[in-house]
Amino acid sequence: MERRTHQTGLVVIAVFKLVKGILLLMLGLGLLKLVHAEIATLFSLLIETLHLNADSRFLHALVLKVDALQPHSVLVAAVVSLGYAGMLLVEGIGLWLEYSWAAYLTVISTALLLPLEFYELAEQVSLLRIALLLLNIVILVYLISQLKRHQLRARTHQQPADGAS
Repeated sequence: MERRTHQTGLVVIAVFKLVKGILLLMLGLGLLKLVHAEIATLFSLLIETLHLNADSRFLHALVLKVDALQPHSVLVAAVVSLGYAGMLLVEGIGLWLEYSWAAYLTVISTALLLPLEFYELAEQVSLLRIALLLLNIVILVYLISQLKRHQLRARTHQQPADGAS
């Protein structure tokens, strides 16, 4: 039986996608549980449990935003989170199994989000935003190079039926 080794770059990207997918899945499921809950009350209990200073401006502003959340908004956030988690999990599993369709899907989904990342960076420059943008560009370049190599390798292995070159 032939033992197949994984390409390190694909494994790293696959694990990254799987971890993000699992985290978004948990977030989406958690948001679904909160759709009809008193979110502001739960958030206040969380602040008390963590012994945070409820008088701070930041926490007060956050409590006001949480209190203004409508069930419909929470439901939309949950559905978007679950949908994106599903896509990330499909990408991660496909990349782990080294399917070319998964690389294409990842290239397309990552490239579609680049304009948003550039916009966010233009709005406010931060080290985290720069790092995420660079990470996604590296992922794109790597996957595109992998796809090109696989296509070139497939072309070089094809021999004409009559044996002529």
